Amino acid sequence: MTARISSQKQGLRSPLRRRHLSLLAVLAMGSSRRVLIQAYINSGLPAHTQRAWLQKLTDDICLSEPGNLSPEEIHNAPMLMSAWAKTPKKEESSSSGKKGKERAVAVEGLLKRMIDERRAGNTNAIVRTQDYNAVMKSWVNSGEMNAAAERVEQILRNMQDKFVEGDEHVQPNAESFELAIEAWTIASDVDYAPARAHKILEWTNHLYTSSENDKAAPNTNCFHLVLRAWASSGKLEAPIMSEHLIMWMQHLQQQGLESAKPNTMCFNTVMAAWLKSGDITAEKRIRQIFEFMELSSRKGNTDIKPDSSSYNIVISSISPAVKKLYDSGGARRADKILARLEMGFLGGDESLRPDTIIYNQVIDFWAKAQSIHGHYLKARDVLDRQIAMYESGVRKCRPDVMSYTSVIAACASTYGSKKERRRAFDLAHKTFIESCRNKFSHPNDVTYGLMFKAVGRLLNKADEKDRYARTLFNLCCGDGCFGEMAFLRMKEAASPELLKELTNDCEYDGLPKEWRRKVVTPRRSSNASKKSKNMTDLRP
Repeated sequence: MTARISSQKQGLRSPLRRRHLSLLAVLAMGSSRRVLIQAYINSGLPAHTQRAWLQKLTDDICLSEPGNLSPEEIHNAPMLMSAWAKTPKKEESSSSGKKGKERAVAVEGLLKRMIDERRAGNTNAIVRTQDYNAVMKSWVNSGEMNAAAERVEQILRNMQDKFVEGDEHVQPNAESFELAIEAWTIASDVDYAPARAHKILEWTNHLYTSSENDKAAPNTNCFHLVLRAWASSGKLEAPIMSEHLIMWMQHLQQQGLESAKPNTMCFNTVMAAWLKSGDITAEKRIRQIFEFMELSSRKGNTDIKPDSSSYNIVISSISPAVKKLYDSGGARRADKILARLEMGFLGGDESLRPDTIIYNQVIDFWAKAQSIHGHYLKARDVLDRQIAMYESGVRKCRPDVMSYTSVIAACASTYGSKKERRRAFDLAHKTFIESCRNKFSHPNDVTYGLMFKAVGRLLNKADEKDRYARTLFNLCCGDGCFGEMAFLRMKEAASPELLKELTNDCEYDGLPKEWRRKVVTPRRSSNASKKSKNMTDLRP
């Protein structure tokens, strides 16, 4: 009995239970439907419950005869449209399916019903700009991509036509144009989407400059949406179009239109367009844009001051030179950029807070700079700076397995004298031990593979190689990380006798699965995560 009472009390404490009780309390009070709708929208009930309730209220309005809506129902219609247009968080991931389209159709049905009511002689039924915006927003969130973008643009042009004809209640505003542009930026099923978004932006500017619509002033958000569409398109002309947009924004600002002034995010998007283009001049152009941003910020234009994302893009732009062209100077350039970021952050600029990704990139660049004497020491120096930054309270740059593994990779690829190779091995060993002690950077199959490589390439005495290979093998199998890479590298590091003893003279496929239970096979699809790609890059 006590347990039942306890469970009932626990149920009353749950947030969902409290929301249901709040709604029931409003119903018990016999409140007006207007209050009910507002209380319901704010209740936080499950998506399917909300949708069913909204559908009932919508049917009550839409299925009635034109000319018979009460003042309260006319007042409630815009609230219902707004409620439909707001996609619940639980539906956001599936909004591209049937539910998203159903919401858009429901909102448009309410809008049409209000128009019919007005035509039937009800002068209180006035459709306003925000009602049209709710319809457009619902289509933007519907997941219908190209079809939704076409419909949103059609609605926008219809609004402008009605406004020109004299209906001031439906004058398109800044939100209207932003929604139309956004609809095209997410229409990924057609390759002409960026160009269509660009055309709407040009039309917006024309309406404003020709005084056809004083609320059509293009703003930074409109431009950024188009910039983002070009940057993510991967088209050959994307970086050039992005630069033209930035110059257009600067021109409008000089003419006095402050709403269109570019900001850091806009310039970052232009650099991202160059980064994605794969153009051989991308690194140089990105660096020029970055230096322009820094110069402008020093002159007082803080709106385009570089932030941590700017630095990240600049460093990422060096990657092709390091990985494809084997440019030994790439690691130095990246390290200098990172040092500027660190200096700015330590000087008090919070927008320059570094993260794990930017440190890992620079360490990886040093790992691939084998032609530079002592490159492994440079890689370790960057890791030490990362650790110091993390221990000072910058949680975003916590070293992970990639950080330690890249340093080990740098050590394992060292050439030179016996003394130099011994020094590199000792550093690899130290880094490996640190990695084992940290739960966030515990070695994986790639780490073990690179340590076996270090044993085989850097140690000289056969007995020392076997001793270390045996210990490493036991640790690796115990962790379930004896992957194919580790197996192949162990064959090079251990003597034939030790290899036969440890593996029972079996090939990789014949080894116990327990030894490789945590090994992740790299995916071949283009949708593989960035982290998987980076770890694959470390494979020798």
